[in-house]
Amino acid sequence: MNEPAFRTMKDLPSVHLLGAGTSMCAGCGGLEILHEIYDLVGERTVVVNAAGCMTLLANYPFTPFRGSWLYTSMASAPAGAQGVRDALDILIEKKRIKPEEDLEVMVLTGDGAAYGMGLSATSSAIERGLDFLYL
Repeated sequence: MNEPAFRTMKDLPSVHLLGAGTSMCAGCGGLEILHEIYDLVGERTVVVNAAGCMTLLANYPFTPFRGSWLYTSMASAPAGAQGVRDALDILIEKKRIKPEEDLEVMVLTGDGAAYGMGLSATSSAIERGLDFLYL
């Protein structure tokens, strides 16, 4: 008997790096922007997602991201990104991963999580000079 060509969702072909079939609203502008940005930064990216409508991207246990995805509470995505960035820096410093294995850290957030209740986490990350992308 032949093995199936597609054993997991990650095996499915996709034009974009971000897989299809999410439960996002049809025509979502944020989703289209994410498609384009994710294609540019590549799958060696950890996406830190604040609670909000973009959380609909993942339906446990599946995620459309080819790389890593971390879900945080609404106001703490920049703090989560800081933890990921610190962990990666420590792993490189201790030579547990090579510098070329480093990952990009990208925060995916919305208006309430960014400048509403999340303003202190956002401004603190900027003040600390956190090396991350912020959408």
